[in-house]
Amino acid sequence: MPKVTGLKFTKTNYIYYFKINNKIILTKGDICLVKTAIGLDLGEVVIPYKYIKKDELDTPLKNVLRKANKEDFEKLERIKREEIDALNICKEKIQKYNLPMKLVYVKCLFDRSRIIFYFVSAQRIDFRELVKELAKVFKTKIELRQMGVRDGTKLIGGMGICGREVCCVSYIQKFAPIHINMAKIQKIALNQSKVSGLCGRLMCCLSYECEFYKESLKKYPKLRENVETEKGKGKVIEINVLKKYIIVELESDPNSKSDGIRKRIKIPEEEFEELVMKNKSAKNNDNR
Repeated sequence: MPKVTGLKFTKTNYIYYFKINNKIILTKGDICLVKTAIGLDLGEVVIPYKYIKKDELDTPLKNVLRKANKEDFEKLERIKREEIDALNICKEKIQKYNLPMKLVYVKCLFDRSRIIFYFVSAQRIDFRELVKELAKVFKTKIELRQMGVRDGTKLIGGMGICGREVCCVSYIQKFAPIHINMAKIQKIALNQSKVSGLCGRLMCCLSYECEFYKESLKKYPKLRENVETEKGKGKVIEINVLKKYIIVELESDPNSKSDGIRKRIKIPEEEFEELVMKNKSAKNNDNR
């Protein structure tokens, strides 16, 4: 069983495993120099070491070269400045060629063997001339990668309406499909500003409690359903899953002097099971 360490790289939430030998002692938070599939890069240690069975590996493991030293960190600072310059230069070239694309991030590999430009666009872009001009400026291999708006937001980052860093940056590894029904199930106002994230798409967090609501609603009568209560027949007009109650509007009593105003009663969760069973029994009798 090979001894490996788990590393994270800038702007990713994935953990990549690399083989280490017993001479390299790593602790969480250390920075290591490794050779990835696309070139040299620095990764942060999140799992100091573990052992993995060979049959659990999808691809052959690459080795950790060494822990980063002072010179590596100085070089990293220079590369970060170069990435900012490359971002600004590429934006100017995009305007020059009038290309319908939004540049969101630039990644320069540690060995400067390649510069990767990430951009968002709603259509296919012919950027061959742009690549040629960038190659002349930076004199290295140039790669342009198109991505969706969710991935673009993940690279840019930002704060959500909850006041915390957006989930795609902090921990989400793979985007799951989000549907408007998730908001409807949770009774969230279908206001675009309330249900949309920084990317302009439905917020990823709409899926977090959706299954809880689906399971909880199974023991509730349905909204607008006619039910029989101890105080008479009525219709369910409100369901509150978090506070565990429903509101039933009773049918108006013809003998009442309330000017047609219907009485509303609040029924707590502990009475739901009996209420639901009673109404199911009544429906079955009607069907007979």
